[in-house]
Amino acid sequence: MKTFTYKGLPFGINKGRIYCLIPIFLDIETSNNHAEDPSELRCWITSIQILFNGEYHLFRYPEEFVSFYKGLYYKYGLKTNGKFPKVLITYIHNASYDLSYLVPYINQLPDNDNNSQGIIEGPNKFLSYVRGPFEFRCSYRLSGMSLEKWSTEFNIEHKKQIGLYDYDAVIFPDDTLSSDQEKYDKYDVLSMQECLQKQLNFFGDDLTTIPPTKTSYIRRTLRKSCSKDKHYRKDYFLNNRLNASLYIYALRSYAGGITHNNRFYRDTVISGVTIGHRDFKSHYPSQMACRLFGLGTPQKVYDTSMPFPITISEVLSWYPDFSSISVIRMYKADLKDPKISIPFMQFSKCYEGSYDHKMLDNGRILSLSGQWVMYVDDLTLRILDEQYNIDYEILEVYRMANKPLPECILKVVDKYFKGKSDKKNIVHALTEEFGKLHEKTINAEFELMQEKSGLNSIYGCCATNPLRTKYVLTEDMEFKIATIYDNPDVIAEGLDEFYSHHNNFLNYIVGCQITSMARYELYEYIKTIGYDKVLYCDTDSIFYIKDDDTERKITELNRIKREKARCVILDNGKKEYYDEFTSEPDCIAFKGLHAKCYGVVTDKGLELTIAGIPARTLIGLDENNKPIYYTREQELSGTEQDPIKALDKLTDGFEFKINAGVTAIYIGAMGKDSY
Repeated sequence: MKTFTYKGLPFGINKGRIYCLIPIFLDIETSNNHAEDPSELRCWITSIQILFNGEYHLFRYPEEFVSFYKGLYYKYGLKTNGKFPKVLITYIHNASYDLSYLVPYINQLPDNDNNSQGIIEGPNKFLSYVRGPFEFRCSYRLSGMSLEKWSTEFNIEHKKQIGLYDYDAVIFPDDTLSSDQEKYDKYDVLSMQECLQKQLNFFGDDLTTIPPTKTSYIRRTLRKSCSKDKHYRKDYFLNNRLNASLYIYALRSYAGGITHNNRFYRDTVISGVTIGHRDFKSHYPSQMACRLFGLGTPQKVYDTSMPFPITISEVLSWYPDFSSISVIRMYKADLKDPKISIPFMQFSKCYEGSYDHKMLDNGRILSLSGQWVMYVDDLTLRILDEQYNIDYEILEVYRMANKPLPECILKVVDKYFKGKSDKKNIVHALTEEFGKLHEKTINAEFELMQEKSGLNSIYGCCATNPLRTKYVLTEDMEFKIATIYDNPDVIAEGLDEFYSHHNNFLNYIVGCQITSMARYELYEYIKTIGYDKVLYCDTDSIFYIKDDDTERKITELNRIKREKARCVILDNGKKEYYDEFTSEPDCIAFKGLHAKCYGVVTDKGLELTIAGIPARTLIGLDENNKPIYYTREQELSGTEQDPIKALDKLTDGFEFKINAGVTAIYIGAMGKDSY
């Protein structure tokens, strides 16, 4: 990278663009009139905090923000036209919120006839926003965590302040801020600056090379590894190219992990027995390391023009030599055994439906009749064939020869799997020797976090949809779809562009298959444990009624899988295996209501997992100005001291009033006279 200094600022040149190597850090605070009628609700900016080149600015009016950026434009000769356009990057944490207020003012800045708007992923969903030489990026998407967590886990000096700002107060731009409010405002941008600098240092980046998102780090590592394999692009990427039809089928077949409560134990406290809990170690990376994937040339092997119909049994017989995706019209599906407590068929995956009868359990089908179409990979089809009696007609089938993932990808998976395991051992040793709060332990925890993040991001890279709807923002602040892939011709054109671009190198079908394989492995253990003993499953974990016979069966299945599992050699010389279903501490009691809503009692007390309900809520500060939190466990328990009796209070009728989350009503920027 070539660098130079202009008027005291360092600039770097990369790919024909000149970037200022010092970013701006920006944050806003807002207030509203608390009107009960949404039509009367008005929101406005109360302050804008900016940190740039060592100088902190606190603005109260958007016009000051506009003047500041215009001053930068003229002072540093910023431009986007000509041979070498200059770019000044601004980082905003949770940019989608702040930009919803700031865009009308940003649009008052000079743009040099630059038509780029950055990357808008949906209504009020900004990855970046561009106006001429000014590029506003989202540091939340880069970090993958809240600013509070980012500053805490990175162990920086100026951590985000908690509890110093009263969001219930109505604050106007001409109101005087308290010293606590001013400190809160300033620490937001200070913590962003320190976190970003630590992240830049760790990955060896500067502003000319830093990627836009957390997942982009591992994508960069994967791309570098794959580019070194001279056979990869042709044999594994282009050879596995999707056509428009197969792309649609893969998209519709894709599903995440199964999260389900035993339908016979719902809303019931299970106690008086030992409740086991097991997790898969690195579940998605284990599928990548230990399974075969459909990476051969996709071939249509059946459609209704052929003289003889094909059966599900025939499709299933091709595995493990081939993977397949089938388009199936179904007329009836009923559980073969009414004792099946964890049904797998998803109603949300039924297309073109017209139904005579429907019986569901938390979105999973118990019985269904009428007519609908499903797009099903072979492992999911195997589960459905085992669980259901199905009246069907297969309309179309694609299949691909199965192969292991190429070594250039597996090397990256191994690198991060080994790194995570080695760093975990280091953290454990340092904790034993120095304690959890020692600087050496904290630094090792930071490095462990990076390894974990990298390992978990590999799957996300593979499962990224290659054709995503693109949006633009009009002058009236309306989000319009610029490109939508809603018909085969547009999809085919988009795929042509995707496969011709050398920055693209991963197979979407692999991402789809990873989740399918992980679901199937979870299903194997559900069957091994028994439908009557499984209490709850969530993607890579199971709670179950534990006994000696069940543990023997799990141990035997673990042994069989160990024989085929891939492993890495750690720095201590020991082997670390993928694909292990490992024990977590036993529970004393369990109660589940539905997906992502359950509670357990352990030796440590009551523990709740409830999607949409915050784990804790700030309720004040103590005498030392430290935050006081009220947990959802405390709120559920109330005055009840017995954790099992407290767990019994978890019902659909219980209302969390303190840990209630936030309901956001988007008003949007209403112009510079909105306050």
